[in-house]
Amino acid sequence: MRTSLLILALAFVPTTASADPPSVSLVSGGAAIASFEQVSDDGCVTTFGDVAVVNARFGGELADGVYVTGMQEDTCAGTGNGFAGFAPGSFTVIGLSYARYQGELVVDSYSGGPSVTLDLDLRWFGQGVVHREKSWFRDDYVIEFSYSAYRNATTVGTFTLDGEPVTVTSARIGSQASGTILR
Repeated sequence: MRTSLLILALAFVPTTASADPPSVSLVSGGAAIASFEQVSDDGCVTTFGDVAVVNARFGGELADGVYVTGMQEDTCAGTGNGFAGFAPGSFTVIGLSYARYQGELVVDSYSGGPSVTLDLDLRWFGQGVVHREKSWFRDDYVIEFSYSAYRNATTVGTFTLDGEPVTVTSARIGSQASGTILR
């Protein structure tokens, strides 16, 4: 009788899931972003976009370097040109305080227009209030978290597009750490 009760009791003991370790994915890095604009001398062509210097310290799919995306609109001719690209280069990102990128990028059009050439020797200096965001989620199967911080920045240095000066309209420096643990 005792043996039957023991076997019956063991039949109702919950089994553990797999003995596999949990799957962990972590991403950490920093970036400096500058929005830019350039207007041709005749006022017909406006070029605008963003430059992001990325320092992917750990994990993630982004490579270290500079990412550019932008548009050129010729209001006199009624045409436009979109461009986007990536290039490695000499860069530094130090927390939310300082960043620098030095290099030349030839960025291809994704709309059939001509390539554009950006020359940068640009420094970002973090200033003002640091904005922080965080999120956390947990259930029986997953833990997810994200922490990010950013602050506005001023920029100094040179920035040209096809040999003509570019105006930086806004800038900021940011950092992020995020992760997922699947149990």
